[in-house]
Amino acid sequence: MASTTSLDPAPGEPPPAPDAPEPAPPVKRSRFWWTPAVCVALTLVALFTATAVLGRPARPPAVAASAWFPADGHRERFARPGSANLLLTEWSRPAPLTLMQSDLMVFPYWYRRTSEDFLAATYVRDRSLLVDGQGGQLSQWDTLWTLGPDGARAGIESTLPGEAVVMVPGRLDVPNGLAAGSTWTSTGAAHRWDEAAGAFVETTYRADYRAATASDLTAAGRGCLDVSMDLTIGQDATSTRRTWCTDEGLVAFTDTAGDWTPTRTPPPATLAAAPFDWSTADDLEFTPRVVNQPGAEGNVEVSAVSAPGVVQGGAILTGQLLPDVLGVNTAADPVRVVWGARPGGTPTSAATLGSVTVVTTTNRTAVAYSLAGEWLWETPLSDLSVVPPVQLGESTAVLATLDGGVVALDLATGAERWRADLDAEIRVTPVVAGDRLLIGDQGGALACLDAEGHELWVTDAGRARSIAVSAGPDPVVVFGEQGSLVLQAYALDSGRPLWRQRVYQDARQLIALDSVVVLRDDDHVLGIDPASGAVVWDWSGQRTWTAIGGGRRVLLLGDTELILLDDAGHQLRAWPHHLGDVSETVHLVAADGSVLAYGPIGLEIGARP
Repeated sequence: MASTTSLDPAPGEPPPAPDAPEPAPPVKRSRFWWTPAVCVALTLVALFTATAVLGRPARPPAVAASAWFPADGHRERFARPGSANLLLTEWSRPAPLTLMQSDLMVFPYWYRRTSEDFLAATYVRDRSLLVDGQGGQLSQWDTLWTLGPDGARAGIESTLPGEAVVMVPGRLDVPNGLAAGSTWTSTGAAHRWDEAAGAFVETTYRADYRAATASDLTAAGRGCLDVSMDLTIGQDATSTRRTWCTDEGLVAFTDTAGDWTPTRTPPPATLAAAPFDWSTADDLEFTPRVVNQPGAEGNVEVSAVSAPGVVQGGAILTGQLLPDVLGVNTAADPVRVVWGARPGGTPTSAATLGSVTVVTTTNRTAVAYSLAGEWLWETPLSDLSVVPPVQLGESTAVLATLDGGVVALDLATGAERWRADLDAEIRVTPVVAGDRLLIGDQGGALACLDAEGHELWVTDAGRARSIAVSAGPDPVVVFGEQGSLVLQAYALDSGRPLWRQRVYQDARQLIALDSVVVLRDDDHVLGIDPASGAVVWDWSGQRTWTAIGGGRRVLLLGDTELILLDDAGHQLRAWPHHLGDVSETVHLVAADGSVLAYGPIGLEIGARP
């Protein structure tokens, strides 16, 4: 049988954990192999964009080896006796462009040397994170297999920090016809990354395999096999044993660190996050970065499904066309992907709540990740969720679904805390006001729930376009109805109607400041008195596309500028932006001391100097 190569250690088979619990620094790689790859990407983008737009995982070929790999987005957590460390694995069936932009940056080097049909190949990726007992990332392993006529070949094994190997031809880890008693050998060229030289150095690899019925009786009963591999790369020899099960992938393995078996113990999740201080917005300075520009050095190509999550020094992007979640270093120039994850299916919404990013998918699931990219939990949903999750209190995520369901989940564990049911689809993001939750459904109901999911009041308000809750001792719910030029207001404590005003502007967004509620239409921005509904000011400096704000400031994204207004409607500052045609999808978000504007061909990072 043909063959495949492996890195030491094999993917998902970490060496003994290092003493230092701090996350490893990113790999420093020479640019000589990445730059030509950009040209490759430019040539191929048009060819596979149609497939990417569909947002579907690659279809496995009709080869027997495909049965040994799990579905897209499958996850498992491993532990070993005597160690507090956990190994988190996540499987995906990635598209080529996803690989080009992900942290598996060795992919372009592999592509230039393989005879694989880039577009026709079906890929399987295993991403493994080793974390310590406090959830700190110690290291990361990536393995990329291609499924072909003779089986599954491992072409790439990449380790953070600092190690990578490309095997040509790929190492044949799972041949077609794999069965107990099978033996085979795989040989080829191994290109190992030399950190000191800043280049790949070519040597050879040889892998000898033996397959046997799984030694674990439970696994044996499921038809699983133990596959032993003796691997030599150059002068370095290692031996490993993996337990493969159909539709599950690797379910156990043994390496130099010991035996790794599945565990249900989740890593800890920290939830604290610093809110953005809008009193400092006057002093922001914006720095442009390149994204979504094929051919640009270090380009990150993501059409975000929801507003990016903003964290110190970076952002978390969830793609709607290429279904990955990416941790991005926005301080780096060019922007650099530091981790990638695959929730499975196609993301339908995402939000970063404190230190936890919650992603909903077409698989009708919610999947949570830490700031380091480790998956924390997964839970099923009753239906699709197309609006971003919101945070209620310090530790609860609330998700709304198209069947009218509202579910509250523990942010740290994903455990359900309560559930409520409305009568119609929910397509507008719920609004949190202290310990209350405001939800408008497509049947025209506006409901107010308490922190335990109990209905406090409900009223017939029309189909929601936008909702905001004013500040102050007697908060007011300001409600903009779809297709209407009328605003309505209700008392937050009782749902009692307070006023109804024609404003002659469409409430595309409502943003509550300390003294006014700001209404944004495309051509006008209005200040609304929450006590009466009267328009107290009207700003129309330029066309706007989105806005955020708080305290006494509102930030607008216009055609060519970011514009800061105070709560009296006075323009305080304007910054030119480089986001491209913002009539397409743009996002504006503020958190953790900075502002992020994300557009079709760039992003802007706003921070105090």
